[in-house]
Amino acid sequence: MRDGPATRTAARLRQVVNGHRWRYPPAMDWIGWIRGLVDAALQWFEVHPGTASWLEAVGSITAIVLVYLFALFQGRQTRSHESTDRIRRAQGLALVLIPVLTAFRPKIETAIIQESKPTPPDEIVHLLDQLYVLGVAGGLILQMVPVLQANQRAELPPNENARSSYNSIARRRLEDALGYCDDAIYALMKLTRVRTA
Repeated sequence: MRDGPATRTAARLRQVVNGHRWRYPPAMDWIGWIRGLVDAALQWFEVHPGTASWLEAVGSITAIVLVYLFALFQGRQTRSHESTDRIRRAQGLALVLIPVLTAFRPKIETAIIQESKPTPPDEIVHLLDQLYVLGVAGGLILQMVPVLQANQRAELPPNENARSSYNSIARRRLEDALGYCDDAIYALMKLTRVRTA
């Protein structure tokens, strides 16, 4: 009678169960094998006395490299957290300054037309020492404020001939201030869209 596939599979399973195939050594055999390797390594080190100093040197160098890599990893992680904190502080400051600059922009435009002397907003003047966090946007605001202050300090000359040059210089200052204001608003808007992890 012919054996079917089910009969052959059952016979194979019986062989596996009976231990005729895929015989796994018991756990004590593995421990003995590892112990044998360690004993052989120790005997080799005893026969070769200079190897211990070489092994110590290699171990020391490995430890130094591992400590250096660990410190490097920690430093990068710290810098990453500091960078994220700085970006978040800058974004918070940007969210405060965008409405201030947006409201101040028409005042500069009016000053160009009426040849008046607008003062920088108090909100900006009080935050001048924190603008470094904003990067480029902070630099633009820091350029706008002195231009407006220089325009305020400039006095109208009594001479009629000098008035036209004074007006053109004042107009140029206010146009520069308007350009700095526009660029700062754009840079601040861009900063608020930066993603932080």
